[in-house]
Amino acid sequence: MPTDKLDAQLTPRIFFNKVLAGTASGTIIALIPNAVLGAILKYFAEYKIIEMIIHAAQIFQLATPLIIGGLIAFQFGLTPQKMMIAGGAAFAGSGVIKFNSEVKGFIGAGTGDIINIMITASVAVLLLLVIDKKFGSVEIIALPIVVGVGAGLFGMLIYPYVTQITVAIGKVINNFTDFQPIIMSILIACSFAALIIS
Repeated sequence: MPTDKLDAQLTPRIFFNKVLAGTASGTIIALIPNAVLGAILKYFAEYKIIEMIIHAAQIFQLATPLIIGGLIAFQFGLTPQKMMIAGGAAFAGSGVIKFNSEVKGFIGAGTGDIINIMITASVAVLLLLVIDKKFGSVEIIALPIVVGVGAGLFGMLIYPYVTQITVAIGKVINNFTDFQPIIMSILIACSFAALIIS
């Protein structure tokens, strides 16, 4: 998509809605297998094959940032190559994989920070849209480096700060559970509505 068309067609509201749509579908796809299979099969985990199924679902869940990033890029009609670059950038910047100096290797856990995934994937998509075809014949080499590693590094740099915001929001919402059920339900519902609208 050339940048002149980009300016004419892509308002901030449309851009944000596309990011939310990709995030919503990606979150469902990535989390459902482990949520369903983990809950059902945990009672039979002593069997080797069941344990392997549970592990497969957990590993699939680790790919949450990759799936969300790819589906956000899909919302913008990017090519499969560019979708994977955006997904890779989101994966790198999500915090789902961290280097552990004690084991001298990378350790994966959880799903990463969803807000950071959205920001990192958005930066990657913006870069991909702005760069478009400017790299010409070296695009297959240059785009993963400039956008994949560049946006991924950006996500890694902002991760500690974004995580503080995410934790603060979680603590506020968690405090609502101390109230009576009706008040708690109203406050939690209003909080989620405010988060979705904003």
